[in-house]
Amino acid sequence: GGGEGEGEGEGGGAFAEALHRAVSDAARACAREMAALRALLGIQVLLLPSAAGPFLRALLRAVLLLLGHRYPKVRKAAADALYVHFLTYGDPLEGGEAAEGRGGEGGEGGGVGGGGDGGGEGG
Repeated sequence: GGGEGEGEGEGGGAFAEALHRAVSDAARACAREMAALRALLGIQVLLLPSAAGPFLRALLRAVLLLLGHRYPKVRKAAADALYVHFLTYGDPLEGGEAAEGRGGEGGEGGGVGGGGDGGGEGG
């Protein structure tokens, strides 16, 4: 079959967008199953580097919403996954189309971590 390349200029490809929809539906269905939520989180974070435009914003929104999840283990898994992703790939909203489409959401330094020098454990 040769459908892998279809629709790939818009933000990640038809397959990636279909996978994201399936993952989102599955996450709603198993909102209390931590192992499933952590696996679904991993899939969404793995899609981030290849996403752009509205698809990137939808993925980031889905992952960021897990930072406020009811269960602390899910919140921690989301924070850890995003931390590793940002260390590896940098801020996905810096430069390019994604930053232009951001508009007023978040403002100056509004990425994850709020800008700054990383602070940390000053001690």
